[in-house]
Amino acid sequence: MQDVLLAEGGGRYGADPRRRSISFVLALAMSLLLLAALLSVGLYEPPAKHEGGTLTAVNLSAAAGDKSENPTPKQQKAAQQATHATATAPAAAIPPRVVVPTDNKVVWPEGFIPMKRSDFAASDISKLTGPAGTGSAAQQASAGGGGGTAGTAPDGSRLYNAQWYREPRDAEIDGYMRPGQASGRWAIIACRTIADYHVDDCQELDESPRGSGMARVLRQAAWQFLVRPPRINGTPQVGAWVRIRFDFIRGKRNDDAGGSDGASGPSGDG
Repeated sequence: MQDVLLAEGGGRYGADPRRRSISFVLALAMSLLLLAALLSVGLYEPPAKHEGGTLTAVNLSAAAGDKSENPTPKQQKAAQQATHATATAPAAAIPPRVVVPTDNKVVWPEGFIPMKRSDFAASDISKLTGPAGTGSAAQQASAGGGGGTAGTAPDGSRLYNAQWYREPRDAEIDGYMRPGQASGRWAIIACRTIADYHVDDCQELDESPRGSGMARVLRQAAWQFLVRPPRINGTPQVGAWVRIRFDFIRGKRNDDAGGSDGASGPSGDG
């Protein structure tokens, strides 16, 4: 009875012979693979290190020098031909100067007198002295350049009565009137004459009525004025100071112009 149980127990709970054989074969194969791996480690030889090549410097300058020192016959012939061509080449002719006629000319205003730098330097009337027996420079001022002297200028020089080259238009002065400003009777300013009959550095002298602001209006509009510079011995004194009086009453202005022998110049005091 006990033998039967052992036999049945071995067949039920014991390992299958087929499976045991398969496990054995797998274990043997793994052992062989491990052994082969160990043997291959010992047989491996690392590749030999590659030794770098040796650089060799080659100097070609000596060969080039030898070549230049000993040119070939072709090179000698080519150099001789180039030298001969350079020597026989004609010099480049300089083209003649061509003068192009032009009609561009500066048109100066009527009565303009060109002046040089020396003329401008001589126009400093503060350095002028009257010649002996003919009176002072102020006495020699001709009426054509202003009605004689009118006092002392702001810089201390003589102040001459001005004469218009062109009397200003009403539109040139009305633009400087303040809105609602009542027109005064007259105003007087002093200005320094400059080239082309213009004036500069104007300063207010007097006005009527006082406080009307008409001298300010005249001074601000003076950049548009064209005034003849005073003359001494017939020479325009550009740079001299002139006294400009302007009557804002049209009737008074026309009367003054009509009584000045046709010249529309500023009126005198009065």
